[in-house]
Amino acid sequence: MANQEKANKAAEKLAHTTRDSYQTVLDHVVGMQERNVRFAQGMVDSSIKELRQQAETNQAMTQELVERTEKQRGAYQTLVQESVDAYMDFAFTPFNFYKKNLQAVK
Repeated sequence: MANQEKANKAAEKLAHTTRDSYQTVLDHVVGMQERNVRFAQGMVDSSIKELRQQAETNQAMTQELVERTEKQRGAYQTLVQESVDAYMDFAFTPFNFYKKNLQAVK
């Protein structure tokens, strides 16, 4: 029976060491999964944050372009009005000259 006990103890020791080995592997796999989940979550969070910042930047740029466009529109409107006024003054110069001379003759 001593051999039986030795065999039982050896089998028990083998079972414990095998279980410990599997536990070590399992702990390592669980740890890797946890790190992978944190990594993936960090990537998603970073991506969302980056997309949000890009959207805010695009919105600010669009607002600035709208404001500049309004300023340009006002400047073009003034330029066109001044050009029309200058053209009208130029076009009517001979008539005004004629009118002044006609009034001077009267």
